[in-house]
Amino acid sequence: MESVSNLTAPLGFNPSQEGEEEPAIQIRFQQSRIDEQDISIDSLVPIPPEEESGNEDFRTDGCIDNFVPAGDLLEPKLGMEFVSSDEARSLYSAYAERVGFRVRNSKSFTSRVDDTVIMRRFVCSKQGRPSRKDPYDLTKKRRNRISSREGCKAMLQVNRRENGQWAVSRCVLEHCHPLGVIQKQSPFLQKKLSKKPWELISNSVVEARHNGLGVGGGVAQSLLEYFKRMQMDNPLFFYAIQVDQNNCLANVFWADSRARMAYDYFGDAIVFDMTCKKNKRMVPFAAFSGINHHRQLIVFGCAFMTDEGEASFTWLFETWLSLMRGRCPVSLVIPFNEVIGAAAAKVFPNAQLRFCKRDIFHQCTERLLDVYSDHASFKSEFKNCVNESECIGEFDLAWRLLIERYDLEGNIWLISLYNARHRWVPTYLRGTFYAEIPGAFKSETMHKFFQRNSITTTTLRDLVSQFDKAMAGQCEKEVHADFSAIHSKPAMKTPSPMEKHASEIYTRVIFDLFQEELVESSGFLMDKFEDGMISKFRVSKIENSNRAYVVMHNYSERTIKCSCSMYETCGVLCRHVLRVLMVLGAPTLPSECILRRWTRNAKNTVFSCEDCAHAPRNSYRDFTLRCNDLCRDVIRYAEEGATSAIIYKVAKEALQNALNEVLAAKIDPFSNKNK
Repeated sequence: MESVSNLTAPLGFNPSQEGEEEPAIQIRFQQSRIDEQDISIDSLVPIPPEEESGNEDFRTDGCIDNFVPAGDLLEPKLGMEFVSSDEARSLYSAYAERVGFRVRNSKSFTSRVDDTVIMRRFVCSKQGRPSRKDPYDLTKKRRNRISSREGCKAMLQVNRRENGQWAVSRCVLEHCHPLGVIQKQSPFLQKKLSKKPWELISNSVVEARHNGLGVGGGVAQSLLEYFKRMQMDNPLFFYAIQVDQNNCLANVFWADSRARMAYDYFGDAIVFDMTCKKNKRMVPFAAFSGINHHRQLIVFGCAFMTDEGEASFTWLFETWLSLMRGRCPVSLVIPFNEVIGAAAAKVFPNAQLRFCKRDIFHQCTERLLDVYSDHASFKSEFKNCVNESECIGEFDLAWRLLIERYDLEGNIWLISLYNARHRWVPTYLRGTFYAEIPGAFKSETMHKFFQRNSITTTTLRDLVSQFDKAMAGQCEKEVHADFSAIHSKPAMKTPSPMEKHASEIYTRVIFDLFQEELVESSGFLMDKFEDGMISKFRVSKIENSNRAYVVMHNYSERTIKCSCSMYETCGVLCRHVLRVLMVLGAPTLPSECILRRWTRNAKNTVFSCEDCAHAPRNSYRDFTLRCNDLCRDVIRYAEEGATSAIIYKVAKEALQNALNEVLAAKIDPFSNKNK
């Protein structure tokens, strides 16, 4: 991987000062004509057979030759059952060959519970209408041929039942075109179809890693053109590319203005998400994500990573951190990967790094497949050992007993997990803020986000376009949640004035979590065992007094802490602290115990350009800092001013008046009004 990256950046962004030592990986920000390079990534993204693309070539998944139904060829009917979806396709393909049409895969849906396919649809090859050619999409060669699509409605859809059988739920046998004899396929196509879909995908990924994002123009060129149009519409849109030793596009990073602004409010806890790699048909997609004050998914930047070496991840992390003005997050969750961990430790030395626990559990299902299949109870016991241990000693004991019970002392994978326990086991990580609420609904991964928004495409440009639309929908959800928090009042469950105070401060989803802790606090006993400026209380459950928590209250500093460290980890007071406050008669929540990022006013913070005071007067860096600071305020102004037609009219008039004042000040900068 070359150390020099060709980048484009919005006006006003300047990551380094003059005289500073250049980083190992140089970053040049320039409006260069990258479109003149001969770049392509055609080999990277294989076109899955189930996608309804504009390609008119007949495509199948190879099931025609691999499955031959026994007995007579049956006509598909509603309610017909099959052992598998492949068996259903086999019957439909055999029926199609007898009647005289071709079959291709169409849509498929997966379960949100376990990611398994629960619906598949097979259609006539003449289904759909000819696609309109995108003038900006250079991925397809222009061919003078007639489309085979005629809008045929013939199809067969099967759904998976609870008993594991597949049943026909929709069946259309009528065609809108003449049926005839199907010509035999060429030996080359037969050889291609003899390969399994995952073999085709694997070969494409290997070729992609060898050639970066490809050579020869096409997909990469279309993607860069799309980024340039985005930057023309929004000057704060940012993108960066990294090329390899062959001058091929290897990695791409981009972020919009909302990402930079959201980072100012919610950039304390970041997740580097690469869960989209579960979909092997998709280019390696990575995202810096987090959650807002409504616990909704927000994204702080995205990347396509075809080269997954340490240098590439170092480049990505440094580029992203520079875009965020060098402000390091409090915590960073990364995949359980040695290469990513090494790069993150180098770029984020002051952040608390944590391996993704969900990623580790997912890898365990693959690495410990024999153990999971032979012992049905291992999965639940393993998760309880990790999640339910409240102290280090309790975890070590539970782990040792688990290993002995299932005779896993020599398992290399489990040994590596135990050696890295301080980077992923919750009891070792208490006291660091991760914005995760214990027991609450887990935050959404990018893989689930792609599934929920049906982001499946065969070109990078289309993927970015679909992703941008989905993120626009996320912004609308945040606006609706803000509106709902202001104009709705939750029902109180206790007579405590503290509960009413919390309902006026927190967003609805955070208040619900607080309310649950407050209600549960009534089931605890409190006993003061040390008095003074720092009082200590022993808090335990009524039915289980053996397990106790220590709450320390500092009267002078107005702070209160619990040995469970829930507030330090997630920013919401635990039931143990609330029990102490209730007994002490606190009418409201202490201001020191209210984390602003969870409140309704989380985005009302006014940021100032502090660095301007240290920059040389009227220098370019001084201009850059002021420009970026004003752009951030303008974006927030636009969001607030567009909430309704009436507010928009007020905002438009106020903005015009402000612009007139600025123009007048430029004409007469020494007027009394500006002194």
